[in-house]
Amino acid sequence: MKRLKLLFLFGLTTIVFNIFAIESLDGFLVEAYDEKFRVLSPQKFKAKMEVIVENKTLMKLVGRLHVNNKPSSIFYTLEPSKFEKKIIDLKKGDVLHFVPLSPPFQEVELIIGNKNYEIPPAK
Repeated sequence: MKRLKLLFLFGLTTIVFNIFAIESLDGFLVEAYDEKFRVLSPQKFKAKMEVIVENKTLMKLVGRLHVNNKPSSIFYTLEPSKFEKKIIDLKKGDVLHFVPLSPPFQEVELIIGNKNYEIPPAK
């Protein structure tokens, strides 16, 4: 009985840590839905920032990631239910955007320290 309680406690602790781990990333998680984009942002700035884009739509997602509206960009092409991770070099004060090209959608600014937010904002 005591072993069963310890096993249950260990399992519960593991589940709780996994739930909180997804809410505190070292980079950005950008989730594309049919009607919105959801962003989980990191709490602190890092020079090498990880950006994960996940396609939760039913069609192929094509988009680009750019810093300070410079011509050089990083492109994403994702099939439905797939994700891709890229590492980007940043300097303090850089402005990072994800621009969905297909299907077209409004530009998503990636803001450090905002935790969770949606584009367009939830009503």
